[in-house]
Amino acid sequence: MNKQNVVSGGRLLFKRVLPKWLVALALGLQIAVVAMLLVLSIFFTVTFKRVGSQLGKITEQVDYHSGIPSAVFIVGTIMLFVAIVLLSIGISKLPRRWVFVTLLAYAMIIQTVWIVSLSLVTYTYPDSQNLMDAANALLRGDIGQFSADYCSVGSVQKECIGRDIPSAYAYFSFYPFQSGPMLWYLLVFALFGSGNILAFQIASAVAVTAMVAVLWRLSGMLGLDKKGYGAFTVLIATCVPLMMFAAFVYPNAVGFFITICGVWIIAEGFRLQKVWSSALAIAGGFLVCGIGIIFKSTYQIVVLAALLAAVFAVWHNRRIWQLLVSLLSAVITFVISKLPVALVQSWTGQNFGKGMPMLSWIAIGLSQSGNMPPGWWNRFALDAFERTGNDYALQSQISKEFIQGRLSEFSHNPGEGMRFFIGKLASEWAEPSFMTSLYSELGESSRHFAGLSSFLLIGDGSDILLRYENVAQTVMYLLACIGLIALLRSLIKEKTVGNNAAQVFARVLLCASFIGGFLCYLLWEAKSIYTFPFFLLLIPMAAYGIQKIVDFAGSLKRKYAAKG
Repeated sequence: MNKQNVVSGGRLLFKRVLPKWLVALALGLQIAVVAMLLVLSIFFTVTFKRVGSQLGKITEQVDYHSGIPSAVFIVGTIMLFVAIVLLSIGISKLPRRWVFVTLLAYAMIIQTVWIVSLSLVTYTYPDSQNLMDAANALLRGDIGQFSADYCSVGSVQKECIGRDIPSAYAYFSFYPFQSGPMLWYLLVFALFGSGNILAFQIASAVAVTAMVAVLWRLSGMLGLDKKGYGAFTVLIATCVPLMMFAAFVYPNAVGFFITICGVWIIAEGFRLQKVWSSALAIAGGFLVCGIGIIFKSTYQIVVLAALLAAVFAVWHNRRIWQLLVSLLSAVITFVISKLPVALVQSWTGQNFGKGMPMLSWIAIGLSQSGNMPPGWWNRFALDAFERTGNDYALQSQISKEFIQGRLSEFSHNPGEGMRFFIGKLASEWAEPSFMTSLYSELGESSRHFAGLSSFLLIGDGSDILLRYENVAQTVMYLLACIGLIALLRSLIKEKTVGNNAAQVFARVLLCASFIGGFLCYLLWEAKSIYTFPFFLLLIPMAAYGIQKIVDFAGSLKRKYAAKG
């Protein structure tokens, strides 16, 4: 073999073989993770404990229902699996544009019906209460509520007696990053009236509907055909937690939509051929992501996944300047995400400090308090904050020592570590409603939860809903597993990661975002509502799985027809 052949072989290895096998390894890891979640969803069902039969009397303490799945569960899983496949085939025969428009209309109508059936006029989720209180104070121009001495501990001011939430200054001293979410409440209340819960939920419903449209586009880049789009439609339409997501009076849905919209714009930038158009789309997409992570900081995982996807996209098309634009735009994106804290501090004339260090959230994620599930919220970080007098370095040290101690404990007692993480993962990924039912009943209803809301939350329909969501969650994991295996098999056969840079970007993005979300919440403070957006990123993969099932069935049919 001469020197020229060696050099040519080395270039081929770097250009095509290496990126393909790196993505294959990532897909293999995602398959392993989703397969594990599938097993958890089969053998575990997590539900929340109630302290009363009335709506609102529900806690974040959980019951673990584990064991061999019942015959009803197995039959239900098979029936739903078959029904989804058959419906996907039927819908695939309809005009795609009409299917898309109908899906969006359906999503918006179903969400609106649910929100109106709740008719919430107050909301009692603690973080929402604090953010609404701060937003309303700014709308009234009552900057004094942000002063350090307003409703401080031991205060005897009239308006502070009986106040069951901390002052704005105390709250933002704990969590300065909540300045971003607070600005969303401020915007909605400024437009639609102070404390308008319904308007906030409708805005979230619009965001969820728009997110469906964006996921539709990203799924197309993944490689869906008409059968895949039919499957996507059915999976979205039958995902009950998604239809109830907007009831949560918190900007999770809005932040996720904006972030996903940003990465879709970036993907379109890699599709464009003109230099300036492509550069503007990529830069603009990252800036949109910056707005999204203002409202939910952990969506930075998706931005980091987009940056990684950009590396592979450029590896494919050799347009190095696109990577430079991506890197610069990503830096600006993370700078943008810090602006709300500076804005609110300037507006109120206060300095909230650094708040709790990142290690505090990992310490919470590795701890367990009382009857709460492993890794869920407890007072560890708040206690460290108060004991140190908001000393950031000391808080970090306390958290670091705790984390080291817990990891040492798990290494010396693997059984305890296994128990802890199985319990944590089950509470995050095998809780069928992803907390959307729980967050739908936190507050007072102008209709006293009459009708549909009462029927589905505590009435005869609640058990049916839970059983359906439990089966649907398992089917989603199963279909996603099939889709991921099919995608890996296709990737191994192909010469490159994708047909074009946009497809490479979409495939790497969906894979890296899900893995990033899983790994983050393996260690971070846990809640199933936090993992839900990453669960939604399995829908394109599940649709691809149905597409491949139908293709395989069609090939078998043709094969036997030819023999006959």
